[in-house]
Amino acid sequence: MSFSTLVQRIRDGLSAEPATSQSHEERLRLATAAVLLDIAYADGTFSPAEGGNVVDYLQKAFRLPPDDVQELIAAAREIRDHTIDHFAMTNYIRKNVALEERIEIVRTMWRTAYADGRLTEYENYLIRKLSDLLGLEHHVMIDTKVSVLREMEAR
Repeated sequence: MSFSTLVQRIRDGLSAEPATSQSHEERLRLATAAVLLDIAYADGTFSPAEGGNVVDYLQKAFRLPPDDVQELIAAAREIRDHTIDHFAMTNYIRKNVALEERIEIVRTMWRTAYADGRLTEYENYLIRKLSDLLGLEHHVMIDTKVSVLREMEAR
């Protein structure tokens, strides 16, 4: 699948044309995977723990088998390698996903950022930016961060 085809899938979702339920679901999966993958790479490395958080979320949220998740991550990686339009991705998610699910996406972002045991300034900035673009109020974003830190302490 070409880069332009992948990006077009997301941009098509922003047009007024109605989408089939399958193409809508594909665009939603791709947008979500691309945003999460961008967090996983935000500190300059992609660790197995970070990848595990992304894979776990995508499998659970979209009920995907492992092979489909790997294909989805490969497609999201191709988008990320060329360019990522945070506004287009998050806008599509925001318009098509309930608030509770968007909160879970942000929770996964925090888990991914903390997977290596530290949070860089850029990771923190990017999660705050993406949370805002996903329509989360600041206190909700902070609550998700605190809940992830508590999870980590409990381990």
